Amino acid sequence: MNKSLYPGMSFLAISAVSLLFFAGCTVTNHPRARPGSYASSTIKVNFVDGKELGNHNFGSFVGEKDGIAYTCKGGHIDIAHLRIAADNVFYLYNKITKRLENGDTDFDFKLNTDSSTFSVRVSYPPGFKSWSESRRKRVIDEVALDASQYCTWQMVSWHEVLTWFGQKAFVVVPQFQSAFSWEDSYSNLLGTILGAKAIRHPDTNFNDDMTAVLRDELKTLGCQPASVAYYASEKMRGKWFTGSVDVHILLRNFDLGLDDGYVSPCLVPDICPSAKPVRYPVPRMDIAKKYGFKFDLQVTGHGLANEQCLDAIYPNGNDGPIIPAKHMPILMKCIKAEAKDMGLTVFP
Repeated sequence: MNKSLYPGMSFLAISAVSLLFFAGCTVTNHPRARPGSYASSTIKVNFVDGKELGNHNFGSFVGEKDGIAYTCKGGHIDIAHLRIAADNVFYLYNKITKRLENGDTDFDFKLNTDSSTFSVRVSYPPGFKSWSESRRKRVIDEVALDASQYCTWQMVSWHEVLTWFGQKAFVVVPQFQSAFSWEDSYSNLLGTILGAKAIRHPDTNFNDDMTAVLRDELKTLGCQPASVAYYASEKMRGKWFTGSVDVHILLRNFDLGLDDGYVSPCLVPDICPSAKPVRYPVPRMDIAKKYGFKFDLQVTGHGLANEQCLDAIYPNGNDGPIIPAKHMPILMKCIKAEAKDMGLTVFP
């Protein structure tokens, strides 16, 4: 499936338009950075209505609106986190498709705000080169979409781990208070799922399709007006967070689906009394396994946060490797224990 951002436009036209944008733009096909937000009713937090989010824009901030929404069945949603995950699915889908078409056995990727690099070793099914061209193309498309969701989910979850262990934004800005905040992982996973839905949408424009699937999913989850989103946060002041400028997040959602394969949201009591939470399944590479592909994923990092991860995984001093599928449960056990020692509220 060839899904573009600007169908019908020449490369030169796309470049010219891109260069007109200011901050927050990208003139490459890489996902751009978006500032996330606490879900607390504190200074500079923007609460949004799901009907007024503008048009998704992979390449620029123009036309988009981000912030914190509240849904009856999914709790608070960080729209920026959601969009970041969706864009990375789109980017990796195209990258992995090309790699598999070329028969490559190795490739890497990274989140643009992290120093860590993910390395992938691909094993192909026996006799893959002898398959018909049409079969190879169809399978590559399915496997690339499957793998792009899995890789994105591992990458954004790893970001939460790094911020817990002290990784700073732009080298100097602490991010610990945002690590596994109650809406982050759920927002990340929802974006991963919606990015794939947008790619599978019958249209051929990722931005338009992402706009549509986001709107529809928020409606399904029971998205509330911005005033309710603010009230839902304010209602949990002193329970889920404290402060107005110097914010401390007390409730941390550590659900990465490691136990049952699903991530659950944190719902504010009594906002939508009859609502039942919607749990989303985490990507598992089932399609790739079905066709006989194997993707071995490792992550290599730098700095103090990475060293603390290695210390937790290898207490006897081994320097690696870090294999997310194998080592994430070890790290999450350590993180949960630390959170309890700090007096934080641990979910689930």
